[in-house]
Order: sequence, then C-alpha cells, then structure tokens
Amino acid sequence: MNKKIITVICLLAIVAITLAYLIVNRLPSPVAVFVDPPTATATVGQNFTVNISISNVVDLYGWRLKLRWDTIILDVVDVAEGGFLKNNGNTFFFPRINNTEGYIDVECILLGNINGVNGSGTLATIQFHVKQNGSCVLDLYDTMLLDSLEQLITHTVNDGHFST
Repeated sequence: MNKKIITVICLLAIVAITLAYLIVNRLPSPVAVFVDPPTATATVGQNFTVNISISNVVDLYGWRLKLRWDTIILDVVDVAEGGFLKNNGNTFFFPRINNTEGYIDVECILLGNINGVNGSGTLATIQFHVKQNGSCVLDLYDTMLLDSLEQLITHTVNDGHFST
C-alpha cells in the first residue's frame, strides 16, 4: 500500500475512535433510586437513619416505592419526606408503615400544573430502631417514577444493607 492510503486510513480510525469516545461520554447517566448510605450499622437499642435518594432524573413529578427489612432485627420509627420534590413546590406525601410485616409503602407527588424536578436528591428519610443483633437487606422494590406527563421514568434500583 502506498503511504497516502495508510495515512488516510489512520486518520479515519482516529476520527472514528474520537467520535465513539465523545458519544459514550455524552450519554446521560441512568436514573437511579438507592438507599443512602448503602451500608448502615448501629447497636441494639439505637436508632439510625437512611435516605432513599435519586440521581440523574429529568422531570420527576411523582414517585412511589416500597422498602422491606427483617422485622426480628428492625422497626421503622418514622418516615419523613426528603427535600427533592417539596423544595420545588407543594407536594402530597403519604407514608404507610407496617412494622408487623416489615415494609413501608410511600408515595409523593407534586401538586398543581408545574414541571417536574431535575437532578439528584433525597426522596425520603427513614428512621429505624435496632431491636436485635443481626444483619438484613434494606430491600427497595415496586419503585415507580412519573414525569409531568404521567409517563414512567426508567430507572435502576440499589438496595441497602444493615448490620449490628
């Protein structure tokens, strides 16, 4: 092959690699709902808190989630609304605690004809009481995110873990 063809092929390869890099690094990060911190510890008789947080969301108007735990080890003392939605408008926040079965069911929605919220932040704060030594998963499930057009927002979910 002559040097001119090799030079053109090399330049095209460099351009293709550069474009691929730019495309991959410009893709938005996936939306995630997660327990924060991912690992919590406390001793018997103590209370501790975890947040349920969200990252990289666009136009979040409402959400619903459930969290379960081992009832032999933990009880939920309180569920409070995080600032992510309420700092951007009036909300309806409705937590339901079931310490007998070991789960909470929480939902929150903005009120009024307004845009959803973009970014990352805290959806809810959960305070637990440690009843007995042990460890368990803080299992997030049945999570649902809605935008201002009432469309589902695709997201990943990351559970947490507790141990004494």
